[in-house]
Amino acid sequence: MKNKLGLLAILAVVIVVVAVSGCSDNNSSSNNNASAITEKGTKVAIFNNGTTWAQVEMVGNATAKNGTNMTIWAETFIKPGGNVTIDLSQLLGYGNEKLPAGTTIRVQSWKGLFNTPGGGEGSLNIAFQGWSNTRYPAATDKITNVTYSPLNISALPANITDNTVFVATTPEELAKMQSSDTADQTPLYEEELIVVNADGSVTITIIRMPELCRAIASII
Repeated sequence: MKNKLGLLAILAVVIVVVAVSGCSDNNSSSNNNASAITEKGTKVAIFNNGTTWAQVEMVGNATAKNGTNMTIWAETFIKPGGNVTIDLSQLLGYGNEKLPAGTTIRVQSWKGLFNTPGGGEGSLNIAFQGWSNTRYPAATDKITNVTYSPLNISALPANITDNTVFVATTPEELAKMQSSDTADQTPLYEEELIVVNADGSVTITIIRMPELCRAIASII
């Protein structure tokens, strides 16, 4: 995880990474810094609609409200039927304000499947959803589905027992994040584009379809 994220930070692609939502307020973090959910802030969600645990790893650079460039690292595990939430506005210093209209976020991420005790193959079935202005997404907030099959199922780390989000925004915090997987366990690569609209709604577009990227994983 760390090596993947470090490489992307060096690439300095203008991205912000988010994690996931659904509608649970109970995020977990290796550094206790996962953002709380604000009422009006901009959030992005990932729901796991599959039958196995899903992992999504993300990294990116974003500009905070004070103009500071931030690198954000995130590693998430989501149980079947589960979800986790990170509030982007809170993370970037906007508090209870939605992100500015036109905010564009390019996301690079790796995905994998996990279960206890692992083994066999399964299907990735997750969904992204973004929104602002309300605590939880509305029926009109668009959902972007991501599916892929087959994927090998790896053994779920013993310390992962519930929906989990590890987040770091500084090198010091990143150093405290103990990787929970290997590159081979998250071989599915994808890119998404997140755009915040004037009314606070969020459009999420897949700009690089899911593909197995073992060649990329092997160099990092």
